[in-house]
Amino acid sequence: MTAPTIATPSQPPSRIRVGAWLTLASGLVGLLVSAWLVRLKFGADHLCDASGCPGGDDGPACAEALASGWSQLLGLPLGVWSIGHVVTTMFLAAAVLRRRGPLAEVAAPALLALGALGVAVSLALGLYAFTQFAHMCPFCVALYGTLTVAFIGALLVRGAAPTCPEGQARVGAARAVLIWALATGGTALAYQLAARSVTCPPPPPDPPPVTIAATVDAPRAAVMLFVDPTCPLCRRELHLLQQSLPRLRAHGAELWVYLFPRANCDERYLPSHEFVDGDGKPQTHGEARSNNACLGALAALCAERLAPGRGLDGLAALFDLQDTEAPRFTTDKVEKALAEVAEALGPGGKLRTCIDGEEASAALAAQQRYLLSWVKARGGRVGVPQAFVVPIVDGALHLDQAMPATSAGKILKLVEAPGAK
Repeated sequence: MTAPTIATPSQPPSRIRVGAWLTLASGLVGLLVSAWLVRLKFGADHLCDASGCPGGDDGPACAEALASGWSQLLGLPLGVWSIGHVVTTMFLAAAVLRRRGPLAEVAAPALLALGALGVAVSLALGLYAFTQFAHMCPFCVALYGTLTVAFIGALLVRGAAPTCPEGQARVGAARAVLIWALATGGTALAYQLAARSVTCPPPPPDPPPVTIAATVDAPRAAVMLFVDPTCPLCRRELHLLQQSLPRLRAHGAELWVYLFPRANCDERYLPSHEFVDGDGKPQTHGEARSNNACLGALAALCAERLAPGRGLDGLAALFDLQDTEAPRFTTDKVEKALAEVAEALGPGGKLRTCIDGEEASAALAAQQRYLLSWVKARGGRVGVPQAFVVPIVDGALHLDQAMPATSAGKILKLVEAPGAK
């Protein structure tokens, strides 16, 4: 009697093999990129460090993406959802190559559906980033590219016929959903557990005197915000906070704005060898230096000094100089911009004398030194905007209870939280 033979699946056509391998390769790259994006988002949200994506001399190119409300879904970073998506895609592509088992029954149509979803989400996020951000995050763009390649692979795989028995589609679909749930849920659980186990260092004691502020009677909290006049994200977040001043005041929160130009401004008060992070690396950024960020910061401080109560309006006018040609800040530009805020700040006034004076330079250096000391305790590079929501009890700042934030949305959430004092 002849022993029965076991049929082995024949090799799929070359088009299908190429598509499956293309999907697998793009999935591997997408998995690595997604994991790195999760790491960046974790650092920004839970380690107070949004400096993990350097974009050249002008600072972290991913800061806007990390701070955006579009960077998460249901409280989880989009990178977590992307990991589940990519892992499921890789399992389906492997099933196409194996050509057996319930998963192979649904692999081709599932890959096409997941690929179309990935491209649609990439287009939506990419269009939003292109129209709203000053910088495109390179890792986000890389992820959009891998999802597009995966969709191309899915198109090549389309029509792949499995060799498994019929009637296994439901089992295959259930397994695909289970793979997605395990990958996404496992990553989400690990992320949440890690988030609960880390904390940021509190701000140092004795903050510098407040120069630019929106105050309230009987304050219950202070929003300490550090900005750089050449930073587009700082401009946007401060604008949002100024629009939200009624909400801040309704919860007894004051807005204190400090200047942190990412450049060494005066060797007398802050030597260049001290303008470094905890590892001794200089914190000067080329764009801030070349666009005279120090001049813009000094002008903002002097605007409040010469026209009390107009500091925030003056800073907003200075931020608008970001729309001008480089260098963004010159004495003539600054005087012209501030003249529209208050007559005392225009040409012929005392603005130039104040900018050149020692008092403004010393005040600016104190504000820079304060944030630098926190960055050294935290680790990583300096990043702006940086904010702290600090409770005020009986007129005293409780810096040990300060909550860090890097976006207006998070600041408002912290101020309006039910447990906020």
